[in-house]
Amino acid sequence: MENTAAQHDAYAVEYDNQVQAYDCHLTDVLFGLCYAFIQPGQRMLDAGIGSGLSAELFARAGLKVSGMDFSPAMLEVCQAKSIAQELKQHDLQQIPWPYPSGSFDHLVCCGVLHFLSDLETTFTEASRILQENGSFAFTTRFASPLESHLQKYDCQTLGGFAIYSHSYNYIETLLEQYAFERLKLQKCFVGDDLFNLWVVRKITGS
Repeated sequence: MENTAAQHDAYAVEYDNQVQAYDCHLTDVLFGLCYAFIQPGQRMLDAGIGSGLSAELFARAGLKVSGMDFSPAMLEVCQAKSIAQELKQHDLQQIPWPYPSGSFDHLVCCGVLHFLSDLETTFTEASRILQENGSFAFTTRFASPLESHLQKYDCQTLGGFAIYSHSYNYIETLLEQYAFERLKLQKCFVGDDLFNLWVVRKITGS
């Protein structure tokens, strides 16, 4: 994971400019899908906060943002924006995450999960750190109908990174297993790639 973090460090300073040049508005769309469920003053964790592109929109809406990422360079860029109340260097795949159980109203993981193969660790911690009825907004790379036979994911190598497309059935299985209900699901193109944008809620009593 140190090698992977170093890969992300390498483009951290130029990341925001690259996103703008690529006409990628994934963060805006995900924020719009979440807007009906958030209130000023609520606590949100951005897991894989990177340079803070997703977190900035929630901070502007009055949420108290915390963020974690395994890339020190990304965290430096984010820190300079004064978006988050606290930032921690931590790898999403290492559990437990460095937060108490039930400590957040919302969790966002935008543009991150397609770098991970197995998502059970993420869902385990999402369920733990969220309060009852807390929302979890995340993105996954779309697995085409031709890949519907996949039990979990397909993997490709793009730009030196292993990129995973998680099947719809796999995500639905995780939602049921970890007691989340789906609120919204939207498909969104980023260049030639298609992503699923999910907004789910932790079920009361889970």
